[in-house]
Amino acid sequence: MLVKGRIIRCVLFDLGDTLWYRKDQETWRRLEFAANCQAIALLRMHLESCSLPDQDDVTLGRSLRVAFDAQTRARIRRDPSHEPDGAEIAMETLAQLGWGQIDRQLGAALFEALRVRIIDSRLLYDDALSTLAELRRRGFLLGVVTNRLWGGPPFQEDLRAFGLFEYFDPATIAISADLGVRKPDPAIFLHTLRALNVSPTEAAMVGDSLRSDIVGAKRLGLLAIWKPKPRVREALQARLVAPGATSANASFGHQEAFAPPSAVSAASDLPPDLPPGLHVTDDDYVLSTVQGPGSDPLALLASNLEEYKPDLMIEHLSELLEIFPKAGVL
Repeated sequence: MLVKGRIIRCVLFDLGDTLWYRKDQETWRRLEFAANCQAIALLRMHLESCSLPDQDDVTLGRSLRVAFDAQTRARIRRDPSHEPDGAEIAMETLAQLGWGQIDRQLGAALFEALRVRIIDSRLLYDDALSTLAELRRRGFLLGVVTNRLWGGPPFQEDLRAFGLFEYFDPATIAISADLGVRKPDPAIFLHTLRALNVSPTEAAMVGDSLRSDIVGAKRLGLLAIWKPKPRVREALQARLVAPGATSANASFGHQEAFAPPSAVSAASDLPPDLPPGLHVTDDDYVLSTVQGPGSDPLALLASNLEEYKPDLMIEHLSELLEIFPKAGVL
């Protein structure tokens, strides 16, 4: 076996696109639209009418969201190890748009107004809870390490509503928004490992991002398990069965890159360099200019750099039950 002799007592999980996924695009647009309008209503209450452009709330809300997302990416790319302060980003965004200066209290309220609640916008994978339950029954310690700009009590409420507190103690859930540190920085992994009293070499990390989950896990010596997004996995499989593909070039680190994404129209809110299947908030995209050019996961594998190569790859969470028959045995 690839990691024969490795003793694993603990499994850590990312959340987005690992334990849960976004609902359909129409639902996401509706929820984001409502949050955008809520944010603009808040600004209309506190700013002079002349401060905002003479546009409808929908247009203003979309402009605010796009600028806020861009400002967030810029902050992270300047300081990738730390989760930026949401209130400060909101304040900077208003100033950049020329809509006026706001104080921190209003910045915090605006940041909260832009939140899209997880319980409304995500769904757990069908095998998530059953896999967690069986891993715990087999004696594994479980934890979470996730990068998120929005944390705090509302996020804790969403985790509880999903039933995840049945399997994760809040003390073993490391959320970048609450800790101020982001994957792949070792500190956020160590926060959970220390809470579980487990050494890195006795733990595995399961996540969808090569740049944060896999790189972070390998830097500390965790077993790195990649669960790629469906579209990324489909592209990877297409490369493996492409004419002329061989077992040699089908291994990790020998994949060709995706074809460059076609340019988006001027009317689109998406950046033109966003690869297919990724969101603007995905770590593989956000960190792309920090850890080197390119945010395409297949391009990262093709780079042949050891830090991007996962130890194992899975499609479904339930496959972990084949990998880990019993705590402390692999």
